[in-house]
Amino acid sequence: MISIGSSKINGIVEREESRYVAERPKSRALFERAKKSLLGGVPMTWMNVWPGPFPVFVKEGKGTYLTDVDGHRYLDLCLGDTGAMFGYSQTAVFEAIKEQMPKGMAHMLPTEDSIWVGEELKRRFKLPYWQIVMTATDANRFAIHVARQVTGRKLTLVYNGCYHGSVDEALVAIFEGTTINNPYSMGPLLDNPEQMTRVIEFNDIAALEKALSPRDIACMLAEPAMTDVGIIHPAPGYHEALRDLTRRFGTLLIMDETHSLCAGPAGLTGELGLEPDMLVLGKAIAAGFPAAVFGFSQEIGDKLNARIPWQNFFGFGGTLSGNATAAAAIKAALKRVITQANYDKMIPLAQRLAEGIEKIIKDADLPWYVARLGCRVEFRFRATPPKNGREALFEEDASNQGDLLKDGLTGPLEKLIHLYLANRGILLSPYHDMALISPETTSADVDYYLKILAECVNELIA
Repeated sequence: MISIGSSKINGIVEREESRYVAERPKSRALFERAKKSLLGGVPMTWMNVWPGPFPVFVKEGKGTYLTDVDGHRYLDLCLGDTGAMFGYSQTAVFEAIKEQMPKGMAHMLPTEDSIWVGEELKRRFKLPYWQIVMTATDANRFAIHVARQVTGRKLTLVYNGCYHGSVDEALVAIFEGTTINNPYSMGPLLDNPEQMTRVIEFNDIAALEKALSPRDIACMLAEPAMTDVGIIHPAPGYHEALRDLTRRFGTLLIMDETHSLCAGPAGLTGELGLEPDMLVLGKAIAAGFPAAVFGFSQEIGDKLNARIPWQNFFGFGGTLSGNATAAAAIKAALKRVITQANYDKMIPLAQRLAEGIEKIIKDADLPWYVARLGCRVEFRFRATPPKNGREALFEEDASNQGDLLKDGLTGPLEKLIHLYLANRGILLSPYHDMALISPETTSADVDYYLKILAECVNELIA
C-alpha cells in the first residue's frame, strides 16, 4: 500500500490554494465585504467550512451545476448537502410554489395540498399521522417532546457520531468511554450530559440492550444508516434487534431519514421494511424549499388526540410551520420528483461512480475504501469501512488528520482533494468526499469527475 508524505500533500495544497484565490477575485471581495455585517462572512456558519480561505459566492444553480460570481461553472455533487439532492430549480416544484405564492404564502390555516401530503406520506411510509414543519431539526425536537409526553420518561438515546441537526440531545459524543458535550457544537454545556442523553455505538446490540434495560429512555433517535461521519451500513440483524429491544423496554423509535432518503423514494424505511414509531424527513422533502415533516404511529396519534384541547399542549413548530407554500412544494416533490423513476436513473449512475472510484484507488494501491448508499457515494482515507462512530472519527488514516483541533473537520488530504476538484469545476460536500447523483446528473458528468479525481490521485502518488 502506498503512503503519501505530508510534505507532498502540503505542497500541492499551497499551489491549489493560490490558484483558488487568484481565480476568484469577486468571491473574495464579497467575502471581505460580508465579514463586516455577517458573522464569519456568511449568512449561515456552515457555508464557511469549504476548503479555501473563503467560499465561492453563487450566482445561480441550474440542474446539477452552479455558477459563481466570477463566472466559474461547477459540477455540483454536494447539492446543498442533500437539500438539493434532486437538482436545482426542479420545474414541478418551482411551478407549484409560483402558483401558490400569489394566493398567500402562509395563512395560519390549512390548505387542501396539506391533506394530499399527509395521505401520500401515510401511503409511502406506513405511519398514519403527519405534521409539516420548517426543518428536520424542528421535527426531531418535536418528536423527542412527543416521546417524553407519551412515555413519561426524559432521556434520549443516540449514536456516537450522529447528526440530527442542532437538537440539544444529539450534540453529545463518547470520548474515552465518557459521554461529553460535542466539542464542535454550541449546544447546552451540561456538567453531566447523561442527565439528558445516553450515547452508544452503532451496530452494538449488547450496548443497545444495556442502555435500554433501565427502562428510563423515552426515545431512540437514530438514522437507519449513519451518514455524517461517513456512510456506515447496519450490520445484518441490527435493525431487527433495534426494533425488538426498543419495544421490549418501552422506548419509542424515531427514525431520521433526512440524509438516507438517498436510498429510495421511501428511504431506508421502505427499502428495509423498518417499523419506526416516528419518522423524520427534512432537506430534500420539498426539493430544497424550507420544509420538513414527521409522522407517528396510530398508538401515539391516539394518545395525542385524547388530550383536549391537544393543540394547547403540542404546538409542533412555529407560526410558519405547515404553511401553504411548503405544502404545495412538498406535494409537487413527492408527486413529480421523489419518484421511483428518478431513483432508477440515479442509483445505477451512483453504482458506476462507486466502481470508477474503486478502480482509481485500486490502480493507485491506496489504503482507501468506497461506500455507497443509494445515490450517495463517498471515499474515505482508511483501508476498511468503520462499524461505528468511534472507528469513523478516530481511526482515519493518520495522513489526513493533522491537528484535529487546529484543522477542524477537514484534514490536509481532504482539503487537497476539495481544492484540486474545485479548481477544475467540481464541488463535493465540504465535510467529506461525498457525492450525490441527481436525476439531472449525466454519464458525462460522472466520467469527468472520475477523470479529474484520477489526475489528482496520480499526482499524489507520482
